[in-house]
Order: sequence, then structure tokens, then C-alpha cells
Amino acid sequence: MNLIRSITTVGGYTIGSRLFGFIREILTASFLGAGAAADALVVAIKLPSFFRRLFAEGAFNASFVPLFAGLLATKGKDEARTFAEQILTLWVGVLFLLMLCVEIFLPTLMPFLVPGFKSTPDRLFYAIEFSRITFPFIFFISLTALYSGILNSIDKFAVVASSPMAGNMVIIAIVMGFYDKFFSSGYAFAWGVMACGILQWLWVWVPSFKEGMGLRFVWPHFDANVKQFFKVLAPAAFGSGVVQINLFIGAFIASWLPTGAISYLNYADRLNQLPLSVIGVAVSTALLPILSRQIRGGHWDKAHQTQNQAIEFSMFLTLPAALALIFLSEPFVMVIFERGAFTTYDTQATALTLQALAVGLPAYVLIKVFSSSFFARQDTLTPVYTACAGIGVDIALSLALMGTYHQIGIAFATAGAAWMNAFWLGFLLWRQGHLHFEERLKKFAGRMAFTCGGTVVLLKGLQTLVHPLLMHGELIRDLSVAGLISFGLLGFLFLSHFMGALKFNELKLMFSSRA
Repeated sequence: MNLIRSITTVGGYTIGSRLFGFIREILTASFLGAGAAADALVVAIKLPSFFRRLFAEGAFNASFVPLFAGLLATKGKDEARTFAEQILTLWVGVLFLLMLCVEIFLPTLMPFLVPGFKSTPDRLFYAIEFSRITFPFIFFISLTALYSGILNSIDKFAVVASSPMAGNMVIIAIVMGFYDKFFSSGYAFAWGVMACGILQWLWVWVPSFKEGMGLRFVWPHFDANVKQFFKVLAPAAFGSGVVQINLFIGAFIASWLPTGAISYLNYADRLNQLPLSVIGVAVSTALLPILSRQIRGGHWDKAHQTQNQAIEFSMFLTLPAALALIFLSEPFVMVIFERGAFTTYDTQATALTLQALAVGLPAYVLIKVFSSSFFARQDTLTPVYTACAGIGVDIALSLALMGTYHQIGIAFATAGAAWMNAFWLGFLLWRQGHLHFEERLKKFAGRMAFTCGGTVVLLKGLQTLVHPLLMHGELIRDLSVAGLISFGLLGFLFLSHFMGALKFNELKLMFSSRA
């Protein structure tokens, strides 16, 4: 299956999911602003999201997909299904025990997770209340990851990619229906997250069942495949979840800052996550099963070509997105969030935080690509080593910068740690002979540098022209920002064509070609 077509399929649905996610965040900003309940809700969502990286998505895919896809290709459907059923049985037991322990001990755990909340009892109270509602999300979203891995392995990317969009739609529906039925509307958001997990599980279970992969509970036995799964799971959980771990460390440290800092980090991260999810997650989701099959089949040249194609395509999309978030951060935040309880001061604080986070956007995407290359070779230890170093850099920079720059310093520390992680992953791939910088990729890098430089000049000029219009009411403001984005994107595409980074006919071929 063509890599670019797979990436665009996943990316297209991810755009839909993120658009509905933005509506959800707009509602959060409007109803809760950047107050105590908003900070607490961020923590309540971040807690299951942290475990989501350990028990689902990146880590689970890195451990499960190469094994399942390999069994499917070499041993057939029955052998692959037997392996999946054993993992399902073990997984449900582990998840149930985790969920039970966290629910019981949450009042004791929370002051350790966000120690700064002890000085603001209302934030601590809401964090415990909301987390008790949201944490069971991890149970259902981990089952979602299992069935998603099965569907991705049989090239059913669209079903998996559309499930988060359906989940966000459920959250929005519950919030709009029940936001005024609770003491704080944060409860409606928390219950929406819980319902989101249930729907996403059903969304992927039904098509898996139709494909003969509904799975049953069986008495597990630790054969070679199951042992290999758990062998690679622990390091994969840490390696693939480094961005979330860094962000959670940021929230831990930010809990000592004044009320609102955690919310600013969250709102900025939501904007930064749009290109990261659309590009990074789409690339890694499509790349992992394709690379796994090519490597298992011994097609080394094809694997190198696929990897370089992923780097080139992801950077073509990521670099202009990073420039837009850095140079147009304030208009973006103003248009999306500034209404209701979200003030002009909140806009400025969030925009500065977004600029710092966006500096690391290309690095976050490269981590996805490079980690997929290691995971496809069932090497999950190497990403752990680089992740550990990255977390160390993140903590050191956060502590050094937070006193002067508050949450902006924490955001910049996260970006710096990402660049360090990406550099070492790439270097180690190259040293092991798995990363070859072909002539095409070298030329692309140089031409993209000139293209990005021209785009920066264009964006600054357009921003100077449009800035006076941002103060003329919401409609004029929104149309002005939309025009700014449109002209900036068109300018980037034309510069890319004339600089030779990626010509129009090549771009058309990438999207229309079939393998």
C-alpha cells in the first residue's frame, strides 16, 4: 500500500478529529477560562492520557503491531488471532487492577502528582473529583488500541483514524447537553471524556468483529510471541510516550505557578497538537506496519526508501505549520479561544506559550518517524535511552526557566528536550546503517531552508498589513486571520515549487500514485 496515501487517509480523518477537538477546547475556554476548574480539568484529562501512552497507542502499537503483522504475513490469520486473544485476556486483567488501584488511592496520589495544588484547595478538590470520572477512560481506550492495531495491520486505516473524531463529537454533545446541570461545568467535560472512551472502543470493535477478529477471552499461556510482546512493551511505553511524559512533567512543575499557568500550557498544546497529530501520528501509524512488513521480508532497500519518503513528506508539511504557529500565534489564539471567560490577557499568555512549544514541532514529528524505524525492528530500548536523556534535559531547563518565564519557560524546555531526543534517534539510526541521506533528501533539505526563509518574510509582511483589522469585531477578525493563513499557505507552496523543494507535479503524483 502506498505510504503517502496511507498517511493522507489517517491525516484526513485526524484533521476532522482535531477540528472537533478545537470545538471542545473552545467550549472549555468559554465555560471555564483559565481558572481553578480549568486547571483541574487539564490534570484530570492528562492523568489517563499519560497511562494511555503506557497502555495504548504508541507503546501498544510498537509492541503489538510488528508481531501481529508479522504473524499475519507469515503464519496466517488464525495464528495472529490466537496471539491477539491471549493479549486481550492479559490486558483486561492488568487494566482492571490499574483502574481499581487509582480510583481507591486517588486522594492520596493527587497531592503528589500536582503538589502545588495543595496551596489552592479548590484546584485540588476539582482535580480529584474530575479524575475519578475520567480515569476509567484508560480501560476503554486501551481496548481501542488493541483492535486498532489489528485493523491497521490489515490496512483498515480509515476506521481507526475516524474513531477519535466520533469521540470528540460525543464529548461536545454531552457538554452542550449537561454543562448547566452541575455545580461546575467541568463535570460535564469529565463525563464526556468517559463516554468518549466507550464509543471509541465500540467504533473499532464492530469492524474488527466483521473481519473475523472479534476476539474471545482465552486462558493465556506465555508462548514465544506473548513473551516477546511484554519484552518490548516496557521500553516502548517509555520511548513512545516521551512527549506526554515531558508534558506531564511540565504540569507537575507548573502546579507551583499561579492559577492559570497549566491552562495556558494546555491551550497552547492543543494548537500545537493539530499539526503533530495530523502529520506525526499519521506518518507513524502508516509507517510502522509498512516498515515491519518490508523488514520482515528482507526488503532493505524498500525500507530505506520508505523511511526517507516519510521524512521528506512529513517535513514538507511540518515546517510551514511550525512557522505559522510561531509567527501567527496571537491571531490564532485570539480567533479560537478569546470569548466568554477567556480574556485578552489569557490570549497573550497562551500565544507566547504556543510560540515556545512550536519551536519543537519538527522535532516531535521526527521522533515519530525515527521511533517507528526502531519499533519496526523490534528495538524499543534505543528510544528509551534517548527519552531518558530528553526528560533530564526537560526537567533541568524547566527548573532553570520557570522562575523568570513561568509556563513559557516550561514550554521551551519541552521543545528543547524534543530536539535533543530527535537528534540522538537520528544519529543512532545513521550509525547502525538504517538511515541513509540520499541525494534527493539532501537537495530537499537545502531547498526547504530557502523556502522557509521566504515564507517567514511573507508572513511578517502579511501580518503587518492585517494587524489593524484584528480589532474590528469578530467577523472581520476571523476573516482576516483566515485570509492570512490562506495567502501564507499559497505563498509557501509557490516558493516550494520555484525553489524546487517539491514541485506541483511531484506533489500531485505523491497524492495520486498507487503502489
